[in-house]
Order: sequence, then C-alpha cells, then structure tokens
Amino acid sequence: MIKAAKKIKQALVTFNLSVLLVCNLIFITAMQIGLVLLVGTVGTWMGWMESGFYSQPYVIVVIAFGFFILIGVSVVVMIQFMFVRPLRQMCRAMQQLAQGDFSVRMRAGGRWRPLELRQFTAAFNTAAQELGNTEILRKDFINDFSHEFKTPITSLGGFADLLLECGEELTAEERREYLSIISSESHRLAALAFNVLLLSRIESQTILTGQTEFDLTEQLRQCVLMTQQKWADRQLQVEPHLSECRCRGSEELLRQVWLHLLDNAFKFSPPGAPLEVGIRPEGGRIAVWVQDAGPGMSQEVQLRIFEQFYQADPSHATAGNGLGLAMVKKIVALHGGQIQVDSAPGQGSRFTVLLPAMEA
Repeated sequence: MIKAAKKIKQALVTFNLSVLLVCNLIFITAMQIGLVLLVGTVGTWMGWMESGFYSQPYVIVVIAFGFFILIGVSVVVMIQFMFVRPLRQMCRAMQQLAQGDFSVRMRAGGRWRPLELRQFTAAFNTAAQELGNTEILRKDFINDFSHEFKTPITSLGGFADLLLECGEELTAEERREYLSIISSESHRLAALAFNVLLLSRIESQTILTGQTEFDLTEQLRQCVLMTQQKWADRQLQVEPHLSECRCRGSEELLRQVWLHLLDNAFKFSPPGAPLEVGIRPEGGRIAVWVQDAGPGMSQEVQLRIFEQFYQADPSHATAGNGLGLAMVKKIVALHGGQIQVDSAPGQGSRFTVLLPAMEA
C-alpha cells in the first residue's frame, strides 16, 4: 500500500515532455473557449452582438486564427523557458567541463522541469564529480610515484658515486656493504616498476580473462615454499591449515595475491613468532587467510591500507612500496570476491580472502 502511494505521488509530481505539451494545449484550449464565451455573453447582454454572431464564417475564421496564434505563442514560450534556457546552461557547463573545470555543477531546476532534462542534469553532475575524483587520484598517484622512484634512484646514484670517487680508499667490507645496498635498492626499484605495471594492467580490466580451473590449495602451498627463505631467516613458525579446494580464475594473478599477503606477514612478524596460513570451503565460498603476530593496526589504519602507496609504518618503508594491498584488493574484486582484515594494536593482523566456490 505504501509503495503504491509513493508511485502515485511520483506520477503526480513528475512531468515528462509529452505530458507538458498536452497540459499546454489543454490550458490554451480552455482559455480560448472561456474567452470566446465570456466575450459572447457580455456582448449579447450589452446589445453589442446579435445572437447568431458566432455562426458567421468570418467570425469562425478569426476565432480559429486567434486560437492557433495563442497555441503557437504558448508553445514558443514553453520551449524557451523549459528547453532553450536549460540547454544553454548545459552547453556552458559542458564547455567548462571540457576545459578541465571538474567543479562545475548544473542546477536541477525543480520538478517542473521535464523529467528527461532532470535525468541528464543528474547524470552530468555525477560524471563531473567522478572526473574530479579521478583527477585528484591521478595527481596523488603521480606525486607518490615520483617520490617512491626518486628515493632508490638517489640512493643508487649516491653509493655508485662514492664507490667511483673513494673506491681505492674503502675497505673490502665497506665496498661489499655499499654494493649490497645498491643491489637491494635496484631490486626494490625493479619490484616497484613491476607492481606499477601490474596495477595499471589490472585497473584497466573490468572482465577477468585467461581463467582456468586449478588446485588453489596446491598453489598456496607452493607460495609458502617459494617464500621459505624469508620466513626461515626470521625463524617464523609457519602453521598451515590446508583443506583441498579448487578454483576457477587467473592463476597468475591469484599467485600475486598470496605472495603479497605472505610477504606482508613476514615483514611485520617479530622473529620466532607463529604465522598461520589456511584455506577451507566456507558457505559456498573459499576462504584463504594469513594471520601474523605483528604489531596490529588501528581502525584508522585499516581504512587506508588498501590505498596506493599508503604505508602505515615508516620503519618498514624500505621493505615495500605501498602497492601490494591495492593490487590484492583489485585482483580479488576481479574474481568476484572480497578481502577482509581483522586487526587491533598489539594483537596481530588476519587477512581473509573470500572467493566464489566452483559450481558442482
């Protein structure tokens, strides 16, 4: 009943183009008939007109001519106020938008403006807002990207110049240390370039291509083995909980998801700490989780960890570039899944990826 009342109310206050034209014709016709009747009644009562005055041919022609003139004038006025003025406003707004002014907005004009123009206005304002947000993100990305690239390049150049200028005066241990830094920074730069290219590729995708059916449990097991050196160096106690699950998706992209989540867990876990990795079917979905015993995150940090180049802990900035979790979220979304984070300061972090299970 409430829904029906809302629909009736909406129908009464919403006027599209055809309804406005019909209302205009009805109004002009009623006005013309009322005016003729009024003039005829007054003229006959005052004795100015004979009783058969309206039946004369020339009077009928004059009345019809006046009727069509009124209709034409009313249509022109309606078009001017209902269409021409809003179209001029639209043209000015679109010119501003084309010149890069994404703050421009169009006025809705109230419910007496035709429905089609109000829909266009709403769509235009939404597009302008999205373009403005995209421009802000683009500028932030360029600034962050430039900063992230500048740091390792400056480090590479500085230590290379030091080796060239003072190479003979340095001890073998110092040269090895500087070469180790150069190697580390070059690897970091290569990883940053790879991550930026991968992120650019997946952000331009709206449809997941290259899907295959594969053993997701085996892939996760292989990723743990691939990173064995990292967790062995920190003496982490990896605790696997692996149930057999198969998945359909991009094997290459999902491998990047597990490697980034594992790398984050290794990076923030204290030496000798336990680290849990698991996979299991869960209510029509596949749940994959990585849980560490690191410092944890506040609620404010959790709201931003999936932003590009965001790093909550500056002390680990040299070990990453802030792109990993942004890529993880995009890849998971492309697979129709979602990623959840459960963390609190001093209690570690648990990242859970939920993927659609294969149909039987």
